[in-house]
Amino acid sequence: MVRYLLPDWKRPVIALAAGLVLVPVVLTATPAAATPAAEPERITFRDAVQIALEKNLVLRRSENSLILDRNAVSDARWQFVPDLRFGVSAGQNWGRTFSESEGRILSQSNQSVSTSLSSSLVLFNGFARQATLRAALLDLQAGNQDTERARQTVVFQVISGYLSVIEADAQREVAEESLASERDQESLVQSMVDAGKSPISDLYQQQANVARAELNLVGARRTLELDRIDLVQTLQLDPAGEYVFDAPPLPDSVNPGPVPALGDLLSEAFASRPDLNALEAQLQSSEQAERLAKSDYWPSLTLSGRYGSSYSSSSSNRDLVQQLDDRRGGSVSLSLSYPLFDRFSTKRSVARAKVGTDNARIALADQRQTVAFEVRRAVLDEQSARESLKAAQAQLRAASRALEATEQRYEAGASTLHEVTLSRADLVQARSARVSAAYTLLWQSHVRDYYVGTLNPGAKLMP
Repeated sequence: MVRYLLPDWKRPVIALAAGLVLVPVVLTATPAAATPAAEPERITFRDAVQIALEKNLVLRRSENSLILDRNAVSDARWQFVPDLRFGVSAGQNWGRTFSESEGRILSQSNQSVSTSLSSSLVLFNGFARQATLRAALLDLQAGNQDTERARQTVVFQVISGYLSVIEADAQREVAEESLASERDQESLVQSMVDAGKSPISDLYQQQANVARAELNLVGARRTLELDRIDLVQTLQLDPAGEYVFDAPPLPDSVNPGPVPALGDLLSEAFASRPDLNALEAQLQSSEQAERLAKSDYWPSLTLSGRYGSSYSSSSSNRDLVQQLDDRRGGSVSLSLSYPLFDRFSTKRSVARAKVGTDNARIALADQRQTVAFEVRRAVLDEQSARESLKAAQAQLRAASRALEATEQRYEAGASTLHEVTLSRADLVQARSARVSAAYTLLWQSHVRDYYVGTLNPGAKLMP
């Protein structure tokens, strides 16, 4: 075979391309004496979702807040139950003192012990207990909704990262196929040059095409590794670990199903969005806080009871048990309290509560508007993604036929290598566009579910 020398200006380009391809191989090569590397951990999409739900910091903080909300509900419920207290007091007296147990003045030192069992129950305090309990239940409801939205966000992030990884892997396969095709073309051009059917410039041009395909493959591999790193970070995995993310194959026909009407999606979003439901619960909780502030305008009624006994060393009967038995007794009291003047503190508290209620109402209205626009954009983006996929598939079919025809003409000597190069570039671009459009459509279907509020941890990655 005749060897041809490359022009000086093309040698650095091909050398650079070869270097970029070989560097990752050299860096990842294992020395002969080194210990074999451990098998990478294989992670499926279901595994990734479960790992993220267990390790996501935002979700863990939201779950901790739920524990506090449950404790607040428990505290509010126990306010309807009377308390019970047991007390013991002991004392030493010197000099002249009046003994309530003896009913006289004592002039000698004495010791005394008293015991008591007491209880109290608020019968009425302006419906403050009811408002507190209702607000705690609503806060718990809002917390549950916030936690559910946090779970949806975690699943949404995993879907995003996972689709990015498998799309990047598909783009890498496209780049590898393109490189293999360019090398096959180089062999064909070499044979045609050797046979004198093509000029030497065609070989140089094709060698440059191979170098360009190698550079594209290096870029595709780098993009894949960066997307893998992002997914590892999303899952809170060990950065030093090695992971392989199993990806289901992309179906030949990507069709997540018809897009529901915008009005139906909006109605479903207003009913299903957890963050929207959480704001509605917070608005009702603010209204209960306003009711709680107004409770100070009402009187309070408290029932109290006490039962106890005492012992004194100054008594003629020094028997402890006997004294405790003789002096046992109890009392029941009912107290009513009504605030005549509190320096207008209740009025200011009510005003602050009303502001809080108004702010909650504004936040809910603003979020409803945000939800409506998010759903509308999601529908528009999904419709656009469907049209883009149709166009990309049509482009791929046309580019394949165009390349086949151009190659046949080139082999027959009726076309130039430049035309073949352009046709190959169009085909590579069409393949890449089809992959991108397919995964974009899959992604947009999940985006729609997320914005509507129907995304769940059991969602499938592929339709």
